[in-house]
Amino acid sequence: MKPDLLDTAKSANPSAMPLPEGKRPWKALGMLRRLDFNSTPGYYFDSSLVRDNDPVLEGCMRMMQLQPGLSIHGTEVVDLHSMRSRVNIKAGLRIVIALSGEIDVRIGGQRVHLHAEGTSSQINAAIINMPEDALFERQWQRGKWERKLALYVSPDWLLNNGWFNDDPQVSVAWPAKAGRVSRLSLPDTLCILPWTPSSHALALAEQLLCHQEDSEDDLSRLRLTSRALELLYEALASLRTHEGQTAGTKSSLRQRDQDRMLKLRNFIDAEIQQPSVQPMQIEELGKRFGLSVSGLQRQFRSAFGTSISEYRRLMRLHQAHTALKQGMSISQAAYLAGYTSTSNFATAFRRQFGMSPKCISLRL
Repeated sequence: MKPDLLDTAKSANPSAMPLPEGKRPWKALGMLRRLDFNSTPGYYFDSSLVRDNDPVLEGCMRMMQLQPGLSIHGTEVVDLHSMRSRVNIKAGLRIVIALSGEIDVRIGGQRVHLHAEGTSSQINAAIINMPEDALFERQWQRGKWERKLALYVSPDWLLNNGWFNDDPQVSVAWPAKAGRVSRLSLPDTLCILPWTPSSHALALAEQLLCHQEDSEDDLSRLRLTSRALELLYEALASLRTHEGQTAGTKSSLRQRDQDRMLKLRNFIDAEIQQPSVQPMQIEELGKRFGLSVSGLQRQFRSAFGTSISEYRRLMRLHQAHTALKQGMSISQAAYLAGYTSTSNFATAFRRQFGMSPKCISLRL
């Protein structure tokens, strides 16, 4: 019998606690403070105990506009407080996928409750149709964690891309409200539709959430946009109701392979929390996960859009970034990231974050 994969990481450092499945090392991703939400107009917290400079989330949030009216919003966070927040969000179509943990919010008074790991009766994704702006309410619960990707398309994007029967006599508003006939079979009222994404869709969401591409580079943006559009296609195809039309999308990974890659990443994340321990070689990882080296690399890239070595490097750099913000010296941060040379560390750090480690230290 093969040993448990997480036990291998524990045996290298018995004091290390394994991460729950699918949960990444949050401390490597940083902290979000209450004041970080000030850039969002009208974002309100109901807790008077949390001050502007207090951390409210451990982890990170990513937002990127890929095209006018097409954007992605990703979160990998643990709640540090129990409270509520609310903000008005714009009309449009949203595809929300819970990749790990739990999402529990309300939009326009309707509950959106998604579980990444749950029973067959629980859903892990939803298609949210919002003809009008609506109130978004989030229930924070200390210790609750979530990894999610939300894809947003505006009414104008849908109109300009032919998802509504155009009528030049009607002004541009939410098309269904303006009298246009939707090709999406959606009502002209707020509705939340459960969706079961394929393993391919989950892999696309993972790649969008974990992307490290330069958002200013045209080719990188094109690559991310193609993934977002493929994810949008699968979600919209699921809404087709006409006979003979199918919503199926051939998956690049079978579900069991996707699950295996999540376990592999979880194993690597546990290693990353132990900088003094030599990471396992790719060949040994392949043996333990029952794949050849080429098969392991291919499936990992298909699931997360990057190689195993690149993933390790990027996560260690994120750890070092967070450690520098917490007062660690540059030489210690370089060691934490796996570099024996501070100059090589500084070069890699600058390439990844657009600034030198010294700039981070000087801000303290």
